[in-house]
Amino acid sequence: MLDHNQERRTFMRMVVDAPVCLIQGAKRVDGICRDLSATGMAIELPEDEFAVGDRLYVSLATSSNALPPFQAEAKVLRVEADGHLFRLGVEFITIT
Repeated sequence: MLDHNQERRTFMRMVVDAPVCLIQGAKRVDGICRDLSATGMAIELPEDEFAVGDRLYVSLATSSNALPPFQAEAKVLRVEADGHLFRLGVEFITIT
């Protein structure tokens, strides 16, 4: 059993704080990726745009024009209000 001082996640999360584009059909929403792991990301949005269970595509630009953006199909696992912002937790389904 893990105590509260041990990491419970299988994959480490990396703080990113980078612009991310979320795409669902014809809808495009810009947000901020706050952290990233091998299996998902936490995204901050100015409005409540998505619901738990929604599937969408995420596109995270890289800091180099030599590298393509990170893109993945994802599923929304949680939506939390945080003051005037909303935080999404998404799990990657496929990474392209």
